[in-house]
Amino acid sequence: MKNRAFKLRYILLAVLVILVLTPFVWWLLKPTKALDVVVVNKTFPILQDSKDKPQLDYSKQRGLYWVLNHQRIDNPKTGKAYSMDTDYSGNALSNGKLVHKPLQINNVPDMIYLLDAYGTGGSRESGVEEPGISGLTRDEIAWVSNSYARGTTLLGEYNIAGEPTSDAVSQELGRLFGVSFTGMAGKFFSDLSSEIDVPDWIRNIYQKQYGKAWSLSGAGIVIAGNDQIVILQRDIGFTGSSLQVGMNEDLNGKYESEAVNYYNWFEIVEPDAPEDVIAWYSLDLTEEGKKQLEPYGLKGTFPAIVDRREGAQRSVYMAGDFSDYRGPDKLHGFIGAAPLYKLFSIESEGDLGYFYWRFYVPFITNVMEEIEAQEEPQSFVVKADEASGVKLVSAIEEGQFSVYRNGVWEKRHIQGVNLGSGIPGYAPGTFPEDAAFYTEWFQQMADMNANTLRVKDLMPPVFYRALDNFNVSHPDQMLSLIQNISLASDPAPQDVLSKEEQGAFQQIMENTVHALHGNHESSGSNETERYSNDVSGYVLAYTLEPAWSKSSVAAANTAHAGYTYEGDFMYSTDGATPIEAWLASMLDKLAGVELQQYGMQHPLAVVLNPELDPVYVRKAGLTSTPDGQVELDHIGTTAQFKAQLFGAYNIYPSKLEEDGKAGFFAGYLNDLVKEEDRYHILVNEFGIPTTNGITEEDQGRELADMIQSIQDSGALGGLVYEWADEWGSSSPDTAPYMIPKKRGALWHNTDDPAQNYGIVAMESDRNVPLTLNLKGSGPLDSIGMGADESYFHIQAQFKQLPDWDKQQLMMYIDTIDRKKGEYMLEPNVNENWSGTEFKLVIPQPDQAELLVIPTYNKSRGTYFTKVTTDGIFERLSPLPDQGASARAKDLSVLTAGSFERGDTHLNLQENTLKVRIPWARLNFTDPSSLLVISDEQQQGVPGSDEAISVKMTDGMVVSLVVMDKQTRKVEYQFPESVTSQGYRTFTWKTWDVPQYTARSKSSYEWIREAYQDELSP
Repeated sequence: MKNRAFKLRYILLAVLVILVLTPFVWWLLKPTKALDVVVVNKTFPILQDSKDKPQLDYSKQRGLYWVLNHQRIDNPKTGKAYSMDTDYSGNALSNGKLVHKPLQINNVPDMIYLLDAYGTGGSRESGVEEPGISGLTRDEIAWVSNSYARGTTLLGEYNIAGEPTSDAVSQELGRLFGVSFTGMAGKFFSDLSSEIDVPDWIRNIYQKQYGKAWSLSGAGIVIAGNDQIVILQRDIGFTGSSLQVGMNEDLNGKYESEAVNYYNWFEIVEPDAPEDVIAWYSLDLTEEGKKQLEPYGLKGTFPAIVDRREGAQRSVYMAGDFSDYRGPDKLHGFIGAAPLYKLFSIESEGDLGYFYWRFYVPFITNVMEEIEAQEEPQSFVVKADEASGVKLVSAIEEGQFSVYRNGVWEKRHIQGVNLGSGIPGYAPGTFPEDAAFYTEWFQQMADMNANTLRVKDLMPPVFYRALDNFNVSHPDQMLSLIQNISLASDPAPQDVLSKEEQGAFQQIMENTVHALHGNHESSGSNETERYSNDVSGYVLAYTLEPAWSKSSVAAANTAHAGYTYEGDFMYSTDGATPIEAWLASMLDKLAGVELQQYGMQHPLAVVLNPELDPVYVRKAGLTSTPDGQVELDHIGTTAQFKAQLFGAYNIYPSKLEEDGKAGFFAGYLNDLVKEEDRYHILVNEFGIPTTNGITEEDQGRELADMIQSIQDSGALGGLVYEWADEWGSSSPDTAPYMIPKKRGALWHNTDDPAQNYGIVAMESDRNVPLTLNLKGSGPLDSIGMGADESYFHIQAQFKQLPDWDKQQLMMYIDTIDRKKGEYMLEPNVNENWSGTEFKLVIPQPDQAELLVIPTYNKSRGTYFTKVTTDGIFERLSPLPDQGASARAKDLSVLTAGSFERGDTHLNLQENTLKVRIPWARLNFTDPSSLLVISDEQQQGVPGSDEAISVKMTDGMVVSLVVMDKQTRKVEYQFPESVTSQGYRTFTWKTWDVPQYTARSKSSYEWIREAYQDELSP
């Protein structure tokens, strides 16, 4: 019996041991899952260990790594489990000091988890910290964005997008996660009086908002940010323990997460698509609590988790510190660990463990189970020349471009568009740092059936990243790139071949090549910018643009007579001019850099204007010598250059017409293509501005005709100039009146052709507030005035409109100096109350003319105002020697029509008359800073080399007159006198950041249809 009892005890013990060990053995036998997981965390409190040495507190990421290890997710690079204190990017300790631990990853991971980017918040307690410690950097968001575009699952939590992360990076994070970050965050505090728990920044906002020190006590929820704060005290603003977090009811079963009280940090985000919200925070608000939140636009529920899925892409944003686990370490290596800890978790106020085990662990486990290891994507494939090994992705064959796609060569007729060099609010040559800005444009270009875009200069890294990611995500709408390279300066003719000038241009070429191969750094405003996206596979060609006139070419040829060149890839032929030889040398160096560094070649071209082309000179009947021309045939290529040379010509119909040959665009192009013996021709730029009476429909119709002419000519294709209206650009005739030039991008000159070539209109907002409103009398109910980036606005509300058969309406505008200007309404007709510079005559509701006093008519070269009493006003007509052509418009004429279009100035709806006058017609040189022409010194002397003087206006005064057309009798005048309430000066606030909207012009559809007709693979 004793032996039997003894054996039974051992059996029971063995069974017990087996029962205990089975979950561990079972877990060990469970197959591992190799997932490439990158965790980015920059926020680690520094603690002191038992030996008083600093060490990092990993509690912020401990919860995440417990799940990774419990799920047996291994690092494919090491074949081992992920380690919480080594397998992450962000910050680390080195010799007791916090240092940045940068991303050193060349592959596309399966999952990226952005935990916290706050770092130290830019603290200077330990001196100036190294870059990257606080806030996500441009390089980091670039890598995240690239990975996401290629299929990486992206997860993020609270405190990755706020300060010190830059606005540009924050905006891109918002696009990736499908949320807008409001800047408002909150937390439950068990004791609001605790100096340890309630951070100083919350106390400071409270004191700033309420003008008193923080003195609150008891439990409560604080929501703060953007210098605003609201405190919901328990049982006053809300009831219950805290706010709750819970999944949508239809997802409870899938994620096995319970609705629980939440005590940690949370934030307020706005989802781009409400249907992407899968979990919500909820508050049981009292009526008092509802009143407290109402001014902030907040309610009792707001998003907790946003799960954005777009095709194969997925991002999950958790609007809180979800992975923050501060409980004791728990074993992870046995089956059923998570359910066991969940079962025995006990809720207590302020404890994070209950939320972690009952909500976060089930949720994040499910997310990780859905992630599968992916194959490394390949953005593009190159074709190596069999004989030389030169890598090619584009070439010119049989009179057409060919691109190498999916292992085969595809013919490509170029249907493209030029991207200009300016955006409203940005200095020329500078661009936004927002990838979504460019992605939206790329999508619009592709939808227009464009297959190529060209840029004038090297763009910021974010542009090439956006292009790379767009092409990866849109294989059926891929856009090829023509990269232009411009001279850094306009050297004097004798300096063109100097070592300094050649070296500077060569450096620009090298930088451009390296950048497009994803191997370049440039110094930005705050940090070094890295070009990390290799877009060379999308590059169709490089173009070199010296932008010389025929006189500078002739002078350079004279200064460097006898110069020739012979290189490995290019050489100057017999009869070549020195400038042609110099171009051969630059093309040779460009080809050499790319081949030596990357083993690749692309087609190359020189950009030429018609005035340098012998065919144009002959066809237009112009006088020119060979020294003032450039013949592409004088540049030869060797057998080592496989990609081929071509000619890139800028051809603008309006410029052709100015030379007296209206309408010969097609004829000139046909002759050019026919007579070019050696190389094929690309119409590099062609465009029509929506100015000088050309409507958007006219623009579209003419561009469509030119697209057809390009197709018929046998040219390689063409690129419309340009994609978007370019504020800050100027024509030769308008450049002297953009003062100061550096602020030109802050306002829109709607009359300048150079600013209005775009297919996309960049316009000031149509809803312009009238900041001065005056009560009228008699037939006039009221008159109001407003200003925006494009126009001076007048709105007159009538009780009774003029009898247009018998009466006409006139408005007099005093733009500068109340004591100067014209004081008579017309010759020998009533005195005005203010000296005016401009008169607006409206004889019919669809007709209007703007007239100016003779001394202030800049079209005559007169720039000053003075006291006159003769009542004479004259037209704003351009002079012939200022470049007038058959298209030149009388700027006195204001066009009637809906303000939905950008080329209208007058609109009457019922009894409301709206007028908007372009700033330039009122002689403003910079309305953003109130600057207007006022040149007393020149006193009307045209042709002076001195800059025109300007001054800040003291405001504008508008008077309104109704006059009999026959008798010229004034039948109504407002204001009635200089002392009446209607005599008021209108002024407006200056601005440094313009407000504008983008709109596709009606020409967009014309181009889309024209490109559709010519669409090729």
